[in-house]
Amino acid sequence: MGAPAIQKPAIQKMDIDEFLAWADRQEPDTRYELVGGQPRAMNACSQAHSRLTAAIIIAIGMRLRPPCRVLTETAIERDDRADRFYEADIAVTCSPHQPGQRSTPNPVLVVEILSDSTASHDRGTKVPDYMQIPSVQEVLLLDSRAVRAQLWRRDGRRWIVEDFTEDATLPLASIGADIPLAALYDGIAL
Repeated sequence: MGAPAIQKPAIQKMDIDEFLAWADRQEPDTRYELVGGQPRAMNACSQAHSRLTAAIIIAIGMRLRPPCRVLTETAIERDDRADRFYEADIAVTCSPHQPGQRSTPNPVLVVEILSDSTASHDRGTKVPDYMQIPSVQEVLLLDSRAVRAQLWRRDGRRWIVEDFTEDATLPLASIGADIPLAALYDGIAL
């Protein structure tokens, strides 16, 4: 009979300030989010994920006018929750950048690139939280495994969801742009 396995002590629940201090002490190759007061390691991105991210950043960036700007791997937090701190793949804000800002101010559009390891978390945890941020008008989910998108759009006090495939055009009202879905996936082997 061998020695009993030594277990790591459980990480205590933390708020955003504690999480950011903790995350600064971790290995620089691993990115984390705070979910329900617990840090959650994020998986490395696939080539399809990286290429799709670049394509949507370019497509959005070409259509924006100042003061709006597109950000990647950007922090999103809810003002009413100190136990949530997400890293969105992409966000658009029209609020000016302030020195020392730790998260994206007033995002109007949030984009997540789905993969096998993130789809459930993005749909089940992040989207509902993004919908609680008053400035968010749309949440776009792009699939890195197929030419497929899902767009959540605020309509007054309710949210409408639309699914898009292949030859569809994404009507992004939050930035006043229509983006052909197929163009985003051009050259990406799925």
